[in-house]
Amino acid sequence: MTRQRLEADHPASARRAATIELAAILGSVSAVGMTLGITTPLFSVLLDRMGLDAAVVGLNSSVGVGATLLTAPLAPWLLRRAGPVPVMLSGIALSAAGIFVAGCVRSAWLWFVLRFIIGIGLSLHWVISETWLNEATTDANRGLVTGLYSALLGLGFAVGPLIVRWAGVDGLAPFAIGAGLVLLAGTPLLCLRGCVPAAGHSYPGGAVAVLAAAPVIMLASVCSGFVDSASLALLPIYGLRLHMGGSTAIQLLAVATLGAVVMQLPVGWIGDRLGRRGALIGCALVGAASAAALPVSLDVPGLLWGVVFVWGGAVVSFYTLALALLGDTFRGPSLAQANSALVITYCLGSIAGPPATGAAMDWFGPQGFVVVMMAVSCVLAGSAVSRLRAPRF
Repeated sequence: MTRQRLEADHPASARRAATIELAAILGSVSAVGMTLGITTPLFSVLLDRMGLDAAVVGLNSSVGVGATLLTAPLAPWLLRRAGPVPVMLSGIALSAAGIFVAGCVRSAWLWFVLRFIIGIGLSLHWVISETWLNEATTDANRGLVTGLYSALLGLGFAVGPLIVRWAGVDGLAPFAIGAGLVLLAGTPLLCLRGCVPAAGHSYPGGAVAVLAAAPVIMLASVCSGFVDSASLALLPIYGLRLHMGGSTAIQLLAVATLGAVVMQLPVGWIGDRLGRRGALIGCALVGAASAAALPVSLDVPGLLWGVVFVWGGAVVSFYTLALALLGDTFRGPSLAQANSALVITYCLGSIAGPPATGAAMDWFGPQGFVVVMMAVSCVLAGSAVSRLRAPRF
């Protein structure tokens, strides 16, 4: 039975089905977040131990992004052909196998192939889980649910390195834990029955039409990917170049991550109550203002941590609100293709973020980081304001 038929004939059953779907998807996402939090530092540390150049280590990390760029456009087609649960479970099995084999065979060059395979599997989960999440929510609670989604994913990223620290990087154990968590992510999906995401025809005009129909939403995704990857790579470097101690510089990233986790639910709730377009503009302005406040707060530790906390929460909210706005704008069969475009634009931003921000820091000194972060937020805010009254955002 389709979701629309169930909602029309049995509204109470439809609400229960949606609740079950949301719980399963959110539980699955938590495990995927922890898996990424484990594998990202694990591969980097072990490749560095093998004596590879930092550029090669970075290239290994980017292989997963390349896999996403190639796989995301195929996800809507696979969704139509096979349905969401089989595709997501296939992706989970592929990723788990890749992680486990990587633990058994310590070959740097084979790991490039395996990281690509792992990226394919996780990309299928990424696109379809977000599509399903939007279909299972209503206009009244979509912001809160996408906020919870982002918070759980961020929490998984934060917990992953702690698991690596506990398990260590030697032997098969950390890889086995990562593979086990991927498989755990599939467990809630086995409980899903009944309604599934609409899987009909693609959006008329293809990906280009999707971008044209929702330019600010896609720009928010680009900006989110740009800032996320740049801050992960360079926020500690920003602290080090300002002569902070190593632990303090790393703490900058930890506090920004904490803000990213804690602020997503309040931001999503505000978007539901006051409007998601206005919330996105507000987050962009807060992101610009808090970035501008970084240099003047450096000598006041309490103020510095507050500014970094707010900045981290505001900029990560770009994707949270973009995902919710996507569910407002696209419905039914076109949603999967639109979500694929959202993932692709995020990846493009994440590719551009570190080199562009790093170049600015080389040219203008440490505050080049601040300049770029302010510029990205201001571009998003200006673009959003210019289309605030447009029928498509």
